[in-house]
Amino acid sequence: MKKKSIIRRLLPWIIVLVALAALIVFVMVPIYSRQERSFGRPTSVFYYDGDSKPLTMENEYLLFEMDAANTQFTVTNKATGKVWYSNPPERDKDALARGVNADVLSSTLGVTYIDSITTIELNNYTNSVAYQSFNIVPLDDGSIRADYAIGKLERIYMIPNAITKERYENFTNQLDKKDRKKLSNYYSLYEPSKLDKKKNKDEVIALYPSVTEQPLYILKDGLDAKGKQTAEDYFAKVGYNADELAIDEELKAGEKEKSRAVFNVSVIYRLEGKDLVVEVPYSAITCEGDYPITYVSLLPMFGAGGKNDEGFILVPEGGGSLIRYNNGKVSQSAYYANMFGWDYGTKRTEVINETEASFDAFGMSQQDGAFLCLMEGANSYGAISADIAGRLTEYNTVYAKYNVIHSDTYDVTKRSPRMMLMYENKIPDDTVIQRYRFLDDNGYVAMAKAYSEYLKAKPGMKQTEVREDMPVNVEIVGAIDKKQVRFGVPVDSIVPGTTFSETEEILDELTEADIRNLNIRVTGWANGGVRQRVLTSVHTVGELGGDAGMKKLTDHAKEKNVDLYYDGITCFAYNSGIFNGFIPFTNASRYTTREVAKLYPYDIVTYRLSEWMDPYYLVRPEYAQRCAANLLNALKDRQAAGVAFRDIGNLLSSDYYDGDTVTREQVKAMNIQTLKDADAGGLKISIKKGNEYALPYADLITDMDLTGNTYGIIDEKVPFYQMAIHGLKNYTGAPINLAGNYQDTVLECAEYGAGLNFTFMKTSTLVLRDSTFSCYHSAGYDPWKDQALEIISRYQKEMAGLNIQEMTGHEKLADGVSLTEYADGTKVYVNYNDYEYSAGGVRVPARDYLVKRGGGQ
Repeated sequence: MKKKSIIRRLLPWIIVLVALAALIVFVMVPIYSRQERSFGRPTSVFYYDGDSKPLTMENEYLLFEMDAANTQFTVTNKATGKVWYSNPPERDKDALARGVNADVLSSTLGVTYIDSITTIELNNYTNSVAYQSFNIVPLDDGSIRADYAIGKLERIYMIPNAITKERYENFTNQLDKKDRKKLSNYYSLYEPSKLDKKKNKDEVIALYPSVTEQPLYILKDGLDAKGKQTAEDYFAKVGYNADELAIDEELKAGEKEKSRAVFNVSVIYRLEGKDLVVEVPYSAITCEGDYPITYVSLLPMFGAGGKNDEGFILVPEGGGSLIRYNNGKVSQSAYYANMFGWDYGTKRTEVINETEASFDAFGMSQQDGAFLCLMEGANSYGAISADIAGRLTEYNTVYAKYNVIHSDTYDVTKRSPRMMLMYENKIPDDTVIQRYRFLDDNGYVAMAKAYSEYLKAKPGMKQTEVREDMPVNVEIVGAIDKKQVRFGVPVDSIVPGTTFSETEEILDELTEADIRNLNIRVTGWANGGVRQRVLTSVHTVGELGGDAGMKKLTDHAKEKNVDLYYDGITCFAYNSGIFNGFIPFTNASRYTTREVAKLYPYDIVTYRLSEWMDPYYLVRPEYAQRCAANLLNALKDRQAAGVAFRDIGNLLSSDYYDGDTVTREQVKAMNIQTLKDADAGGLKISIKKGNEYALPYADLITDMDLTGNTYGIIDEKVPFYQMAIHGLKNYTGAPINLAGNYQDTVLECAEYGAGLNFTFMKTSTLVLRDSTFSCYHSAGYDPWKDQALEIISRYQKEMAGLNIQEMTGHEKLADGVSLTEYADGTKVYVNYNDYEYSAGGVRVPARDYLVKRGGGQ
């Protein structure tokens, strides 16, 4: 008893000691051992010391010529003679552009930085080239590098503010008598013995102390820019340069003048076959610690179309969208979309419109040619910006803008409106690469063909087993979690939406109806259901039939030649805690504010965070990768045929954990490695949306956003991405039965050559009441079965054989009517209108599609 009494007394102290030890190990040590790091790097101001001779690069396809006076350039396509300009050649005639907008017409690079809390944009014409604060360096491999010092600089003239009498006479004696006399008008001689006669004696001595010991020529006050330019011309004649100026600047007392906000950025140009490759190495970007550089805009005026030109801009919205030159929609917002969607490692408080570009290409088409810009390297930092003539300038433009240093606002105190910005701790060590491919033809069909050739030539691009029949994907909703009242108490419960045996029944009914190229995706089969807990371990949901039921379903699908994929999510933590192996403090990602990335759904009415709902977390990338590995191992152990990633290939988010930041590019590489591991493990891979970097490894892409968002500035939606990958990859559109108008979704699939997609659950959708799964409101299998079979049967019959064909043409025949052509001559007409379309012997019923076989079939 005495022993137990002692233990009982010591137990509280043991608990306190353990808690203190945990606090020291997991909190105090990481905080106080953290090494302070800053994105700040020393910047420098330099000046061009080369001659005005143009710099050129040339191969059998292209001629590149750069003007050494301003780093603007042209690219000539030798096959057609078409000249592409980095800047509009007639920009001086722009009657609309004013101030900085006029200067942007002459720029090849823009930077955005933050001064305290103010966002400021600079361009390299106003803030670098105009002051000659750049260098052009021909490199050993034949490429050309342009280095810029960009900032709010004052024009520095290559003339001494003060110079010793001996040096002054050494230079001026090389001039003829007339020029020497004119130059002398700009300077005053100050001699030690005659200083007392000078009214500004004290001021001169304070500025140039050596004047008391040696005679100096000092530039006269009040000299205007014209006078300084004239003096610079005289000094230039006798070889006075930046090195000489540096010698004379030593005469000045105190710290030498230095511009406050200066940024160093380098751009490298090289030719590769028919491509101009442009690089911006982040390792060469510098900014001072007080002025974080947040964005770099590359070649904002390249290929710009004027107000009298005919053509269009291609942007990666949906499968591709066109903005016609000079369409007059100046009251609409300019186009802007994030590459690969939103980075969930960055804060946002509301969502009105989710911008996302799944593929990394944009371009322009004009009457005499087209170019396609392919974003390589650190493309996940990019966003596409496009605008029409008539808003700020008389030019139509498209370019990419890249994030450099990420930031978030931090609420210092809830009692004060004051907010502060916090930044990631260093500039990423990546390189932005843009590949401009110049086409002899014009139009988006030719551009899509060029993109297809580019994708097929990419290392690791896998030719999927593409079957003749259009693919059909059916996503089965397994288990869902909801609160149910038991004994008068609401408790978390798992409710089966579709058991494994019911999934077998659905599979049998579909195959017996002669549905071919069938793919089944089972969602919510493990770790609690659709809002799946973290995959630190993988447990099959018992309510669905457990491991035995899963194995039976897997074997049955193989017998029926149906590709079966098991869904998993790795980057988010739902309903997970310490007993699931998830601790938010250590396992969740962080914003740049060092706060845990705690997320909430967004309200469809207010567009703001629904903080009344259960939160979830963005997990750290290495944690997500471990969960993905666990998922793959669990599926291989269960002899599954395929894995369906809900996030990889769809979402891409970074982690700004202080001292251990994982950039978006690093996460992209980790996701690619997971896809490679799945492929190497013999698993087929299904992804959603189809982000370009995941394309090489995907066997099936579902839920493709075919048409994208409805931007007012856009004139036409086209299947650019689909034309590039058709016959290379299997893909489907969004779930037909969950769409607002299912007929439109079917018609879009027909126009874009996509397979069909459905989401079903066997249990009545009444079970969704009082849950957060209203998205499945029309997922009931039994109410949809007959209609779905009718849609699929007709679609696969009429589109038979087209899945392996290349798309060779697409055009808009009339408002709401499109034509898609295939390599075998087959034509697919789609009529979105509420009335029949009839022209050229072709009649397409209202809100329907018509397939006319090539070769008279």
